[in-house]
Amino acid sequence: MRRISTKESSVSMKNHRMNLHQIAEIGFQEFQTKAYLYEQVKNCGAVVHEVGETGLVLYFDNQKEKTIAFRTDIDALPILEETGLPFASKREGFMHACGHDGHMAMLLGLTDYIAKNREKMKYNIVLIYQPSEEIAGGAKSILDSGLLQHYQVQAIFGFHLWPTLEEGAVFSKSGPLMAQSSETDIQIFGKSAHIASSSEGIDSLEVAVRLMSEIYDYEKKLPEEMLHLLKFGEIHGGVIRNVLAQEVTIKGSIRSYSPLHQQEIKDSLRKIANRFEEEFQAKIEFIYNDGYPAVLNNSELFDKIKSISTLRVLEHPVLQAEDFGVYTEHFPCVFFFLGVGDVPALHNPKFDFNMDVLDNGLEFYKALLEIENY
Repeated sequence: MRRISTKESSVSMKNHRMNLHQIAEIGFQEFQTKAYLYEQVKNCGAVVHEVGETGLVLYFDNQKEKTIAFRTDIDALPILEETGLPFASKREGFMHACGHDGHMAMLLGLTDYIAKNREKMKYNIVLIYQPSEEIAGGAKSILDSGLLQHYQVQAIFGFHLWPTLEEGAVFSKSGPLMAQSSETDIQIFGKSAHIASSSEGIDSLEVAVRLMSEIYDYEKKLPEEMLHLLKFGEIHGGVIRNVLAQEVTIKGSIRSYSPLHQQEIKDSLRKIANRFEEEFQAKIEFIYNDGYPAVLNNSELFDKIKSISTLRVLEHPVLQAEDFGVYTEHFPCVFFFLGVGDVPALHNPKFDFNMDVLDNGLEFYKALLEIENY
């Protein structure tokens, strides 16, 4: 991997990353993180808006016709760190295990670059330091502030560090990049009875097992072009071995890249459940927590930036979800992955990365600033 930022900005970003890593805080509680960020940007020459208690939005008025935006997330995860790093989190039980400390460091690097080179800027620029990506509501809080609309933002860009992809390389694609997520609970209500008198009850555990099998058979028949995920990771029911379970809950997730496909899967599950209710006389309810919408990169915007020589086109979208999808519902956007190579997975207590990749992320941000005519 070739490092291409200036030495000064490289050292600064690494220091920011290490400092921020030590003060990891979860969504909407990033008070110390916000204070650190504010201290870095308060004299950068931008108009600084505070959004809620922990969000920041910066506006550089460069007297240009158009405005573009760049976004970072700032929250961490409730994970006990196991990296052994000298700059490990000082807040036990909380960790930047998803790379948001790196995302912030890159945007701070970009903030500094813009502040020092405003005469070169082709656009007015909005920088979004967004709270609570991991817990739903962070992107919505920025949208609800009205600032992006007020500044007439034409395009929004963002980065995510990504394990398994080549270290230091930037990847993206037109159209679907990350999935919509619907966390799904299926509640099955039967009738408790001793197993010796099972004919007097309704075995919700049997219904659950048969229902899951039917759902998985349905999922296997979905067309290959309907990119999706339909899986369950938990099943809970019963209190004792010789009594029929009164209630069973199955927990899983539905993911796809289209609201229509998402609804089609939900409707099909309901039809299957209706048959089971009739056959077994059980009651079946679905509870959906419809989280982030899919991250859909704008095709016209992507066509304008694909000339950047360091951009690599990702062949397939991923099934992970990200609340950057909230922005893609309202504005032309492109989201990017910055490869960090063979490292522990995101959300792993041992997650870490080579900080030299931050240089490449900053240089790519700079290249985005040079594109004409967003």
